[in-house]
Amino acid sequence: MLVAGVILLVLTVVFAIIHVVQRRKIGHLLTAKQSTIGELTNTARAVAGELGGGGFEEMAALTGTVRCDSPLVAPLSGRPCLYYSMSVKRRYEEDYEREDSNGNRRLETRRGTETMSTQSEGTGFALVDASGTLPVQADGLDWDAKIETVDRFEPQQGGLNIGFGRFSMTVSAPGGRRRTLGYEYEEHIVPVDGQFTVVGKVSDKGGTLAMGRGGPIFALSRQTRDELIGSAKGTAQWTGIASGIGLIAGAILTIVGALT
Repeated sequence: MLVAGVILLVLTVVFAIIHVVQRRKIGHLLTAKQSTIGELTNTARAVAGELGGGGFEEMAALTGTVRCDSPLVAPLSGRPCLYYSMSVKRRYEEDYEREDSNGNRRLETRRGTETMSTQSEGTGFALVDASGTLPVQADGLDWDAKIETVDRFEPQQGGLNIGFGRFSMTVSAPGGRRRTLGYEYEEHIVPVDGQFTVVGKVSDKGGTLAMGRGGPIFALSRQTRDELIGSAKGTAQWTGIASGIGLIAGAILTIVGALT
């Protein structure tokens, strides 16, 4: 019971952290007004007329399609994209000696994976709605709109050169009792097509009106602002309940386990 109680208390801390993060996210999303590019452009022009350029700054949520003149090409799938992340892992098996409670040793086999390569990259783009076009910077953007494009296992073919799609690399041979079974290729991308919502700080400090990091939130999503708020509220609610229940149950199990 003591171990179960400690585990529950650790999970309670995790739930509490998630709860706080989601509550903060709700607050950040509420400060970002749902707007259009045209509205922000007109407001920025009015502010520039009164104060001069570089004085406009506002948190906003904008929804539209994207335009990217030079999209990235995902290394595994070869698909054009705004962002990609990929990983290559070696799947292996190895022999090891295990000693039982009587001191007897025997040879057993276990399996595992090790990461051979990871890559990620994002590029800036323009968000387009019915009222205009706004540049969006890639630096610091939370790409919360990824889809899986590759999840593949390739058995070991022999040799030290591996590759899939546009990706290739030379790997080292495993040492000792370890044997390579094959390689796992995974890739996620944010495609250039579809409708997106971008939440972030819109400013003309760089000389032109653009959205970038600097505010409390800077994210791209397939969900609307209201859907993002609803999702965060749901997560905050169940993690709040779970952390309360976990705290009580964990404390009881820990106390009972310590006394028995």
